[in-house]
Amino acid sequence: MLIHPTAVIDTQAHIDPTVKVGPYTVIEGPVKIGPDCHLHSHVKVTGRTTIGSGNTIHSFAVIGDTPQDLKFKEQLSELVIGSNNIFREHTTVHCGTNGITRIGSNCFFMVGSHVGHNAEVHDFVTMVNGSRLGGHSTVFERAIVGAGCAIHQNARVGRLAMVTNNTAQLGDVPPYCISMHTAVVTQINHIGLRRSGMSKDAVNAIRQMFKLLMRDLAGIPLPRAVDKLSPELLAHPEVREFVDFVKSTKRGVAKFQPWSQTTEEKGTADATHTDDNDGQNA
Repeated sequence: MLIHPTAVIDTQAHIDPTVKVGPYTVIEGPVKIGPDCHLHSHVKVTGRTTIGSGNTIHSFAVIGDTPQDLKFKEQLSELVIGSNNIFREHTTVHCGTNGITRIGSNCFFMVGSHVGHNAEVHDFVTMVNGSRLGGHSTVFERAIVGAGCAIHQNARVGRLAMVTNNTAQLGDVPPYCISMHTAVVTQINHIGLRRSGMSKDAVNAIRQMFKLLMRDLAGIPLPRAVDKLSPELLAHPEVREFVDFVKSTKRGVAKFQPWSQTTEEKGTADATHTDDNDGQNA
C-alpha cells in the first residue's frame, strides 16, 4: 500500500499513483504531487502547491503553508517545486504573497531550513541546518547557504557562492564568492568552482577578475569598478555573469575583506551599502 491508512488526503488533491505517503501525513487543498515522490510520516503539504517528480519530504516538514507576512490577505498564493529535491525534518517552505515561491530541482534542504514567501531557489542549491531565506530573496544555482545563516528579504546569493558561519546577509553575495562574516566577501569559492566542472580558463579568468576588482581597484564602488575590466576578461561568460549580477543589485553588494583581516578584526565590516552612491566597495 503506497498511502498509509492513517494519512489524511483532501479530495481536491491530485496525487500521482506512484507517490508514497507515510503515516499521519496531511495533504490538504488543491495540492498536485508528481510521480515517485515519497512523503514520510507526519508531513504536511497544503495550499496551491505543485510538486514535481522524485521529491522526498521527511517527517514534520511543512510545505506550502501561508506566508509569514502581515500583508497577506488570502490573495493569490502559490508554491511551485521542481524535481528530485530533498526536504529533511522540520523544513518549512511557504507560498508567495500575491505571487509564487519557486524552488528548482536537485536541491537539498537540511533540518530546520526555511524558505520564505516569494523566494526563488534555483537548481542544485544546498541549505544547511537552520538556514533561512527571507521573503523575495533569490539563491542561484549550486550556491550553499550554511548552518544558521539568514538571507535578508530581497537579497541574493549568486551562483556557486557560499555563505557560512551563522552570518546574516543584508545584501547580495556575488557569484563564485565565499562570505564568512555579515556583508563581507572573504575569498573565491575555489573548491566549488573546481567541483562544478568549470573549465580552467574560466576559473583563471574569475581569479584575475577577483584580484583586479577586490585588490587592485579597492576603494572604487564595485558597480563602477567592473567597467574597468578588459575586453579579454569580459569575453568569458562567467565574468559577464558576475558583472551583470553586480550591476543589477538593489540591496548592495557585500564588501571584500581578506579572511586574515576578518579573523583579527571581527565586526569591523558590519554593514552593506544600499545604493550606488553609497559605494559598494570591493
